[in-house]
Amino acid sequence: MKNILISISLLLSVAFLFSCSPAGGDEKLHPLFMKAKNLKESGKYEEAGIVFEKYLEINPFSTKTHYELATLYNDNLNDPFLAIYHYRRFLKLEPDSPEKNNVNAWLKAAERKYYEQLKIAYSDDSTKKELEAAKAREKRFVLHISQLRTENAFLKSQLNQRISTIPVQAAPVPESTEIVQVQSEAIAPVAPAPPTPQETKKKEIPEFYVVQKGDTLTKISRQIYGEIKYYKMILEANKDVLPSEESIQVGDKLRIPKLPENNN
Repeated sequence: MKNILISISLLLSVAFLFSCSPAGGDEKLHPLFMKAKNLKESGKYEEAGIVFEKYLEINPFSTKTHYELATLYNDNLNDPFLAIYHYRRFLKLEPDSPEKNNVNAWLKAAERKYYEQLKIAYSDDSTKKELEAAKAREKRFVLHISQLRTENAFLKSQLNQRISTIPVQAAPVPESTEIVQVQSEAIAPVAPAPPTPQETKKKEIPEFYVVQKGDTLTKISRQIYGEIKYYKMILEANKDVLPSEESIQVGDKLRIPKLPENNN
């Protein structure tokens, strides 16, 4: 019974992942997207931005979400930098959109707004350096999104591989025990599953970790703990070094917290 429930859960997970792909599903029916819309309409703009970004981790090709985030950052959160990024993503993913002309106009307005913010915040001598730093920040942000897409595709392929290796139970053959033994030997062994959190606890968790090329917090979490969900715990333990997820740099020495004793 337990194996049947696990198989059903895996199949539902696959259906969920494919429903979040660019070719399937409707953002407006997804609970994260609907929650973000409700938060935005109720004036909880920062919370709405966080939930929209979480949905983009699932479906980075969602033009509706890029559009919502662009207008949210530009009109409500006064962050033209992020608005520029999401306007550009929208235009790249949907170049023939009926809203193309409007989005281009809003993009230019956001770029002017961001330029004026930099002029006020920095002297003329430092403006050029700040613009270069902003471009580097945007490049890291785009790289982070690309890495999330790669990890999402990897997890999807691993899930499909595990489902394909689940053996189908054949009808019992009572005539001979030898036949049953031959059949059981012919079945390919199931590929080992990734380590569970309980197995991870048994391993010695390092006190520190030095960031390598291509690392993200979710990738480090999966490598150390066996799951990506502990990336926020690593971020919290390194607030003095990492003000945000996107600020991770090669060579950073990160403190690795222990898992809580009551963690399941």
